[in-house]
Amino acid sequence: MENRALKTRGLSPYLILAAASVALFKAILQGELDTCDSLPRLVNLSSVAKDAEAQVEKLTSEDVHLLEAEAVLGKALKRLEQGGRQQALAAQELRESAVYKEVVRYSELFDSARATLQPTRFNSVWSRPDAEFFVRSPPGSTWFEYKVVAQIEQNLVNCMAPLQERELILKYQPVFVEPHRDLIKPTPHHGVVRTLARILGFYIETVFELVRVSNKEFGFLVEVAKSDFPIKNSLKLPKRRLLSKRIQVDTKNLWLPVGGGKTGTIVVSVSRVQVGVPIPSSALRFLANSFTKSILGNIKRGCALSSDESSPWHKRIKRDADGFYHELATVEDAARKRRSISISQLPSEAIFDRPWGLSK
Repeated sequence: MENRALKTRGLSPYLILAAASVALFKAILQGELDTCDSLPRLVNLSSVAKDAEAQVEKLTSEDVHLLEAEAVLGKALKRLEQGGRQQALAAQELRESAVYKEVVRYSELFDSARATLQPTRFNSVWSRPDAEFFVRSPPGSTWFEYKVVAQIEQNLVNCMAPLQERELILKYQPVFVEPHRDLIKPTPHHGVVRTLARILGFYIETVFELVRVSNKEFGFLVEVAKSDFPIKNSLKLPKRRLLSKRIQVDTKNLWLPVGGGKTGTIVVSVSRVQVGVPIPSSALRFLANSFTKSILGNIKRGCALSSDESSPWHKRIKRDADGFYHELATVEDAARKRRSISISQLPSEAIFDRPWGLSK
């Protein structure tokens, strides 16, 4: 009966459904209806937040895959923020989740490395064709900052191997009196490390969180080492060695393959060191000249040693137990496709830009 009644008015049920759909979508476009509250959902957008949280948990629980985790969260928030009231609440809950806050913390560490490419007020101490050194320390301060720009005639894998294989540090950096100690299970992109060095007859100790991020678009690697980091319940900091001084560090290292089909790696390092006592000008001069040149020379020597097929570093590169060296090779591949850079022609900080601007 209903169908006959509709036909007597000259419209089939299918045309009425089409007409109703047009009217409904016009109402949506005019803002009279909320799509998420009025239409059946083909996709349950409220579950997007939970799915994103679960994916990010996988990307950060065993290791820190920052850029991938940012992308998951950024895409989820974009979908949710285009929805209605329920989706806005889900987006807010996602921003307040523990995994979101942890990713934002890592993002801020990564972005802090922009300082390596920003203009500074440091004083130039010395310069040579393959390296430059700058320092800043106001008179009477208990801290100093330095910046190093250096070119190393080795690829990124060989530059990172001496730093990645921390227990072998004494083989090329005699300033340390014992191998670096991992305080948590290390991964390629995250660790908590304790070091002990002897400088000018003093034992200097550091404890810091190490975060690494690989960029496979422009082609670079960021390392951030910071003493000020959240201490989780499972982490017990070691007692300070007798007669040693534990100093606070905040270091950003930017490792840039030269790229453009050329061999070599440029490292730009900016660090703030909190000593805790006024620094004598004689100690600062020693640091700025003899000590930094010696350390830089040892770094270059370690990079060259890792390319020697008979060295322990070369064997570990070949084994590549956790895939980190393969990852660095992909960073090199990305750099090979862009123009080459040099100490005098570094890229802008725009290489850090990403489509996902996560905020607290």
